[in-house]
Amino acid sequence: MQSGNKEPKHLDLIFERIDDASVLSNFYCGIPEMDTFIHEKFQDYLLRTECDAFIVRLGEEIVAMLSLGEDTLVLDEDDKDDMKSGFIPKPNIAKEDQEYLSEDEFPAVEITYLAVNKDWRGQGIGEYIIRQIELKVQHDYPGYEFITVDAYKTTGYSAVGFYSHCDFTPAEPPLGYKDTLRMYKVLHPISTLEDQPSQTDR
Repeated sequence: MQSGNKEPKHLDLIFERIDDASVLSNFYCGIPEMDTFIHEKFQDYLLRTECDAFIVRLGEEIVAMLSLGEDTLVLDEDDKDDMKSGFIPKPNIAKEDQEYLSEDEFPAVEITYLAVNKDWRGQGIGEYIIRQIELKVQHDYPGYEFITVDAYKTTGYSAVGFYSHCDFTPAEPPLGYKDTLRMYKVLHPISTLEDQPSQTDR
């Protein structure tokens, strides 16, 4: 982070849907490959996909950008075994449908891109955005239990640690030929639901 006097005011952050990527002409996240994509290719990406793009503003300053799209999460036998053993969270659908682990594919919402302004990194804005994405998915896609992301990872920069901190789980082993790692998050883990007090306990 370059500006030490800035403090995040999360309640003042405004999410604004965009169709025109030119509003990001002065936005820089500090990751050269991502900045090049945002400035040179993001508009074309929006035109040829069905993703929804957003900027996050604090006043007139754009502090982050993101885009979301519908996705399909494929869980292999190792994922299912980890869920059965409790090593990773099991989704709420497991409580409603005990046979869900016999399925291989599940609808999900994907974070296709997420970048925070280089001057605002390290202030919790990314985590706040993840929480807002969860609320949006719960509201707009009530039957969905997963958020997915292909977390960027190169020798120069990796987002894997950030998404792990936000409770995302790898959906594949690290592959040397890929500069991303497929990850997912369970939106309504059974352990969290079971920890909530019942109406009779309140």
